[in-house]
Amino acid sequence: MTTRQWDGMTDLIAYLKASAEKVGDQLELGDVRPGDELRVVTRHTDYVFAILDNRTANLTCLRFDRPHARVKIMGCTFGNSSSIKPDHLFCGGNLEFAYELDGAAKTTAIQAIYWRHEAK
Repeated sequence: MTTRQWDGMTDLIAYLKASAEKVGDQLELGDVRPGDELRVVTRHTDYVFAILDNRTANLTCLRFDRPHARVKIMGCTFGNSSSIKPDHLFCGGNLEFAYELDGAAKTTAIQAIYWRHEAK
């Protein structure tokens, strides 16, 4: 194992120990259906996802300098680590999503998750 890999593992363990009280409520993306809406609140903005299919959604934000695009929700990462918990969102984790056309984004730590289920 290289030093870089060990540093990543050390960073992940340190993050988990430091944020144990922050990592809490979580949402399994497999439970979310087309027509549902997710609002993910971070320190800087609210991300609103109108779910289209699976993890694909139309994203809007309350800030004009944030993306408004079709995205795929990947899951949550643990701090600055590249370790991801796919298909899950949880408070304390960093939301990661990919733009359909050009790249990926990661937010600051999630403070709250709201799910509006579209009853059919």
